[in-house]
Formats: sequence, structure tokens, C-alpha cells
Amino acid sequence: MKKFHIELTGFIEMDTDQERDARILAERILGEIRSVFSEHGAIQNCGIGINSVTEKQLTRRYG
Repeated sequence: MKKFHIELTGFIEMDTDQERDARILAERILGEIRSVFSEHGAIQNCGIGINSVTEKQLTRRYG
């Protein structure tokens, strides 16, 4: 049996008022992803987490 290491990259962009809210929502999403991973018997080990949270500057004003 062969083993393969797959590294995932990407980003999630969301609209919230506070960084804390963005982190909470991201952790909930990651929890759901971990749950899906755990349902697959072929996945023996995985680690997925938040690397950074940065505020994206608005490009236009709302009002």
C-alpha cells in the first residue's frame, strides 16, 4: 500500500464586523471539513488549521 501526502492551500473571504467573528466562523468551517475527513477510512492522518487572519481593505465605500 502506498501513502500520499497532499498539501491544501487556499483562502476564505467573508464579511463580518469583527476579526473574532471571522475566526469563529472559520473554525466552524474547519470543524466540518475535519468531520468529512474523518468519515473516509483511507485518511489516516491530517492537520488543517488557520495560518493567518488579515483584514482586507474595502475598495469602495458603502453608504
